[in-house]
Amino acid sequence: MKKTLLAIFALIAALSANAQLNMQLHYDLGSAINSDSEDNRQKFTGTLEYFRADKLGSTFLFVDMDYRGKGENNNGAIGTYWEIGRDFTVADIKNTNSSITAHMEYDAGLSTSAGSFQQALLAGPAWQWHSADFSKTFTLQALYKHYLKHGSNDAHASFQTTAVWGVNFAQGLCTFSGFADLWYGYIPKFEAGKQKKGMVFLAEPQFWLNVVGRDRQNDRFSIGTEWEVSNNFIWPTKGSDKSFFVNPTLAVKYTF
Repeated sequence: MKKTLLAIFALIAALSANAQLNMQLHYDLGSAINSDSEDNRQKFTGTLEYFRADKLGSTFLFVDMDYRGKGENNNGAIGTYWEIGRDFTVADIKNTNSSITAHMEYDAGLSTSAGSFQQALLAGPAWQWHSADFSKTFTLQALYKHYLKHGSNDAHASFQTTAVWGVNFAQGLCTFSGFADLWYGYIPKFEAGKQKKGMVFLAEPQFWLNVVGRDRQNDRFSIGTEWEVSNNFIWPTKGSDKSFFVNPTLAVKYTF
């Protein structure tokens, strides 16, 4: 795990010279609010987000690192999850500040308790829009998703739709951003001893107060919150059949 995290930090450092990069630290309130959520739900999650636009399109990468949940004996990181995506511009739509892109993505992760997560490859078209001053952005993706074989879970074809948004307002003081995913895959339920498949929904809207450095072109420090809204995503405690959860966080962010 330590070698993996060092490699991730080295990659981020190398890429950040000519890119947008932010670091976030979230304190999770989920276990306090939802007593029937995961037994070992993490208390803290650190996030690195990277974005860079170029002449051909754009590249996006994020890494989540979970730290010591309830009942965990070890200190430090207990799991990490990452996604890296690349968009190639196919066509610009005149007079609309929007474009059609070809999107490719790779998702994976590691955990001290579960080992590796099931990996997935995604590809498909996307529509991207921004306001004239780039204070508002929106992306909509329709993707083919292919899960690779993982343990007893077979490789299988699937799909995913994703919406990503960002809005800066109040002269840069406030930011409302986030994403929403809907996909088909394995869910936290079993039937005849085998994990079932079904529809999974996950959204993570964020609200930030940019308390230092309102200019989005400069470094800034922000305080805010993230609300993880999900269905068929979180493993409930034993004996619970709950599938829908809302887990808020308190967070700080530094944007380079």
